[in-house]
Amino acid sequence: MSRKTATLSDLVLIARILTCSDPSPQQSPGRSLWKACRRILGTICLLPKDFPLTTLIPFFRILLWGAIVKRAAIIGGGIGGLTTAIALRKIGFEVDVYERAPELKEVGSGMSLWPNAVRSLNQIDPSILLRLQTRGRSLRRLLMKDADGERIKTLPLPATDCNGIAIHRAELQSSLAQSVPPHSIHLDHTFLRLEQRPNSVTLHFENGASAEADLVVACDGIHSAVRKSLGLKSKLTNRAYSVWRGMTHINSDDEACHLGLEHDGDFSESYGHGRRFGILRLGPGRIHWYAVANNSLRSPDMSEAVALRALFSGWHAPVPELIENAESAICTKVQDRLATLPWVVGRVAILGDAAHPISPNFGQGACLAIEDAVVLASSLQTHSNLRRALRHYEHSRYPRCLEVLFMSREAGRFAQFQNRAIVHLRKHFIKLAPLAFTTYWFRRSCDFHPPSLPAC
Repeated sequence: MSRKTATLSDLVLIARILTCSDPSPQQSPGRSLWKACRRILGTICLLPKDFPLTTLIPFFRILLWGAIVKRAAIIGGGIGGLTTAIALRKIGFEVDVYERAPELKEVGSGMSLWPNAVRSLNQIDPSILLRLQTRGRSLRRLLMKDADGERIKTLPLPATDCNGIAIHRAELQSSLAQSVPPHSIHLDHTFLRLEQRPNSVTLHFENGASAEADLVVACDGIHSAVRKSLGLKSKLTNRAYSVWRGMTHINSDDEACHLGLEHDGDFSESYGHGRRFGILRLGPGRIHWYAVANNSLRSPDMSEAVALRALFSGWHAPVPELIENAESAICTKVQDRLATLPWVVGRVAILGDAAHPISPNFGQGACLAIEDAVVLASSLQTHSNLRRALRHYEHSRYPRCLEVLFMSREAGRFAQFQNRAIVHLRKHFIKLAPLAFTTYWFRRSCDFHPPSLPAC
C-alpha cells in the first residue's frame, strides 16, 4: 500500500473514533465548534481507503484560507502602492507591483510629508527618507497672510518627535522604487478584471497578461478600476473649488526674503475672497506652490492658465511672479468620497485614494496611504488568518480616515469663504484665536504613531 493510502487509512480510523464520541456537558461553549469538526471528520469517514490524500489538500486550503499567504499583487505603482510593496516585503511576502504607465513617473509637483507619514516611512524603511535629505525642506512654521501680504498670524507647528518635510512627489516615488527589486515592478500592465477563488485571486490585464496571488491590494487611485470591478460605491463628491499645483525655479541671493519668508522651516499660505495661495520651498531655487479658487469665480470660457493669472493678478509678491514663471502647473477639481466600508472583498483590499479620497486641505492624501500600508502589513504580521488580518486593517483604518476626511472638508469651507464681511471676520478670528485652538486640527491630523514591523 502506498504511503498516501496508508496515511489516509489512519486518518479515517481516527475520524471514526472521534465521531463516536461527544464533548462533555462542561464543554458546552465549544459545542458548535465541535459539531463543525465532527461534520468534517464524518465526511472523511465516507471516503474510500484508496482515496489519494493529495486530493484533500485544496479542501483544507479552502477551509482555512488565509493561513498560507505569501504572494501579494499590488495594483498601482504610485506612492501608496510602492510603500505597501516595501512594507509587505519586510514581513516576508513575495510582492509584484503592476503599474499601467510605461514608466514610473509621478504626475504632480511638490507635496508635504507630515510627521505621521515620516514616522510610518521610518518604521517601514529608514533609508527612504535618508535618500531625500538634500532634496527637501523641513516644515516648522506657517506664515498666514492676506491677499495684500499683511501677516495675519505666525503659526509655529507643534513640536513632535519629527518635522514635516516638503518634497517633490517624483523624488519620493523614485526613492520608494529603489527599495523594491526592479523585477518585481511590472510596467504597462493596465488592470482589466479579476477572478476570486477560495485560495487565490487571478488578475487579468489589457495587454493579455495574467497573474495569480494570494492577496491583492488595490492602490490605483481615486478612479480605482479595481474598486469598480468589486462593485463598491465609487461616486465622488465635487467640492466647490479647484486647485492648481505648480513648480517654479527662482534665482535669488536671499531666497527666503524673496518669497516673503523669514527662516529655513517657514512656509506660507495667503487668504483672499474665495481664493488662497500657498508657497513651500523644496530645495535651492525650487519652489512648490498651490493656488485654490472657488469655481464660481472662474469664467467657463477661460482656459485654466488664463483663469489662474486673472484670479491672482493683484496679489502680493511673489505670487504673480511664481505663476508667470511656472515650469508646470496642473489644475484639478477637488473631489472626495465619504469613506464607506467595505474596503475588503474576499482576498482583495483597497488602500489610499482608492478607499478614502480626501480634499487636499491638510496635504494628507499620500500620508494616509502610507499609514494604510504600515497598518496593513502589521495586521498581516499579527494575524495568521487572512480574513482576520484584513478585517483588522479595515476596522483600524476607518475611524482615522473618516476623521481626517471631515476635518479636511471643514478646513476647506473655512479657507474658501467668499463673502467680504465673512472674510473680514475670519481674518480677525485667526488673529485673536489662541495657538492651541488654531493648531488643533493640524495636531489631530498628524496624531498617528505606526505599529512596529519586526522583520521576518
